[in-house]
Amino acid sequence: MGELDLLLLSATDLGYGYIQNPAITPEQQGEHDNVSIRGCATLEQLGTGDSDLNFASKADVSFTYDTSTLGEELHSDRPSVLSSTLRKLFDAYLACPTYTMTSGTTPIEVKVSKSATPKLGDEQFAYATTLNLPSGPQIMKTLAVRKGNVAVILVGAPGLVDRHVDKAVSKLPAT
Repeated sequence: MGELDLLLLSATDLGYGYIQNPAITPEQQGEHDNVSIRGCATLEQLGTGDSDLNFASKADVSFTYDTSTLGEELHSDRPSVLSSTLRKLFDAYLACPTYTMTSGTTPIEVKVSKSATPKLGDEQFAYATTLNLPSGPQIMKTLAVRKGNVAVILVGAPGLVDRHVDKAVSKLPAT
């Protein structure tokens, strides 16, 4: 277990009803490689340079609450690297208000909008996505807070992200 793993949220931190999901295996990770983006050149280009989005260390965890999910990633690197990479990532998603994501053979229309961020840490970034799935629209929020040389990224149902961002940031080391 690495240093970042100790800073991740736990089901105890989140409260009653949260179930920690099993870690994704390398084989399962490969299943997500079958996703493509059309209609947003900035995102299409971003997907070709994954090495630009790597940080010195990473830890992640995800939870299920009722029918919603909450994922957390922690990244550690030099503050300047975290800052520039997060800015590049979030700017890329906000560059196109709509695009099409294809997962396998299913095209999914995606709408993106900037979200308000709480004034936490040294920097904050957030956007909301509406995925028009065959089962109906699903709204997800992605929020990142950088505090010194560690960044926390929460992804999930907007209410869950907003409810737990303070707790996630409070677990980061003081700068």
